[in-house]
Amino acid sequence: MSARWFLGPSPKSLDQATIEVVKQLFLDQTEEIYSESSIKSLPILEWGGNLVLLDENNFLRGLLWTNKFSETRVRVVAFAIDSDYKGKGLGAQAWEILLAAARADSMSEIQLEVRGDNTFAIEFYRRRG
Repeated sequence: MSARWFLGPSPKSLDQATIEVVKQLFLDQTEEIYSESSIKSLPILEWGGNLVLLDENNFLRGLLWTNKFSETRVRVVAFAIDSDYKGKGLGAQAWEILLAAARADSMSEIQLEVRGDNTFAIEFYRRRG
């Protein structure tokens, strides 16, 4: 299984099939249920810090959605990777792409929130400071 990160579109522009994949990804990875309208209303602009993970068949396997929260701060809105693709360094790749995009736009802070029981994510972010 191989996959690569690509610049992602705004959720507003996603088709119905992709919205369904995103909904399932969120459910599988966060146990949170999202509606189509809630996904499409997420404040995600098209910029270097918004990424989608596509497999060799161009099927969505993950996403890193962020927004420019202020002149110096980026906020992680959603970061989810299909379980079959976890542990392969893909999350670290996305994080490095985000850092490069943030630095290029003179951003110096990253804000995020993680559920207290999501030990995988907490450790991921701790290892990255």
